[in-house]
Amino acid sequence: MISAFFNAGVKSQSSEPPVREFRDDQIRGAFSRTHDGYSSDELIVSDQLRSDFLRELSIDPSDTDEAEVQTAALLSLLRLRKTGKLQVPATRRNHVDVSPWIDTAEIAIRTVLDRHQVSIDVVMCDPRLRSELQAEAAAIDDDAPPERIRKAVLKLRKVRQLRPELVLRVADWQTQVLTMAFDDINLEELPDSPGVYLFRSEQGYLYIGEAANLSARIAEHLGGSHNRGLAKCLAQAGGEGQPPITLELHVFAKDSPGKRVLMRRAYESELIRSREPKFNLRP
Repeated sequence: MISAFFNAGVKSQSSEPPVREFRDDQIRGAFSRTHDGYSSDELIVSDQLRSDFLRELSIDPSDTDEAEVQTAALLSLLRLRKTGKLQVPATRRNHVDVSPWIDTAEIAIRTVLDRHQVSIDVVMCDPRLRSELQAEAAAIDDDAPPERIRKAVLKLRKVRQLRPELVLRVADWQTQVLTMAFDDINLEELPDSPGVYLFRSEQGYLYIGEAANLSARIAEHLGGSHNRGLAKCLAQAGGEGQPPITLELHVFAKDSPGKRVLMRRAYESELIRSREPKFNLRP
């Protein structure tokens, strides 16, 4: 069965009351009283520091109905930092090794960014998207620690490894992103729409391809992929000591530019360039 993690996305705020606004001095004061010497980025990453900060602003961090208010407060904090108006020095650093989680974090954050087309700051500040990020990471590795995944995402951003994909920046293809475990693939449930597919494991991306009909193309791979490296991985999937494989589908609307093979190949090439799958030839 297809498992589309949070595929509906963040609910629209157009029909909801205006989100609460915060004065700069409120944000600055709450941060100075709760950051424990750490930076604003560290506060965003840390469950404890973030909760203390929100409570200082009379926001319940466990109240899902206040997701928009939580997001607004945390984004206000980052805005002050970026504009040089936070003016509360950081005196401590959290030296933790996130290298074991870099690959998992990269796959998870890319999936969430592709699905919602938002910034990394929004993912980090919105409790719903943070949960979605962790769900994607846990789907790759059950033991993925939430704070280290988030810290790894920030590290990837700092070294400029998370640029937005070219095609999705210039066109809205009504893209739907679906992820499912290899053992859960049901060909009858896969969309027959155009799109791009990505096979991946906890070790990184394995193969990326495009198709006019995703269901038919995945059936071809499962019946014996033309790519020898991928075929061997798929044949061994589920075996003892083999890392679990996940299928990720970027499904385009049938009346979108994605129905043109030229456009799908441009997007496919961009994904191959940025994600460096093991068994693709570089475009």
